[in-house]
Amino acid sequence: MKKILGYSVIAFAIGSQFTKTINADENYLYEELSPINEEGLLPLNDDQTEVYNAIVSQSMRICKNQRVPKGWVITGEASGASCSGRFPNMWIIKKPSTSDSICKISPFPDGYVITAEGSSASCPHQFPNVWKIKKPRQSESICKVSKLPKNYIITSESSSASCPHQFPNVWKIKTPRSTDTMCSISPLPEGYVITGRGSSASCPGRFPNTTKIKKL
Repeated sequence: MKKILGYSVIAFAIGSQFTKTINADENYLYEELSPINEEGLLPLNDDQTEVYNAIVSQSMRICKNQRVPKGWVITGEASGASCSGRFPNMWIIKKPSTSDSICKISPFPDGYVITAEGSSASCPHQFPNVWKIKKPRQSESICKVSKLPKNYIITSESSSASCPHQFPNVWKIKTPRSTDTMCSISPLPEGYVITGRGSSASCPGRFPNTTKIKKL
């Protein structure tokens, strides 16, 4: 009876130690697999950004009867015997870099604006058949044909021969400060309220044609 009891105590002790070892190993494993804490990390420097843009600028060809993958743009057309249909029967596609040129027939990527139009023999249809696009900075000039980015405001209008349609054909946009003034034609950004009205010859429409806004 004493022997059995002794064996039980030893087995319990070994089992407890074994469990502790496994738990310790598991904790170590979870630490290894825990996601990186990005707080305080620095952005890419200029050289790294150039390398990144070179990587994402690599293009590929797909048959025209295929859907362009989300986030990719059309930069030209080509011909290939591996695809059906009349030549040119292929799209040249890529993921857009910070600033790029795409065929007007291309799906438009999220988070980009149109800054000009151009022409390219690589794209279908009559000239001008190309959009010049970019990711907007804190303040930017965009063609009026472009969609206004979320939480940007219109501060004035101007003219440019690089954009389509009649003058004035350009919006000057920016990310709003805590208190700011925008053209009344501009959508109210999220988290802001209207505090007053004003007038400016730089904005379209009859006076008063500006709106004073404040962040809540």
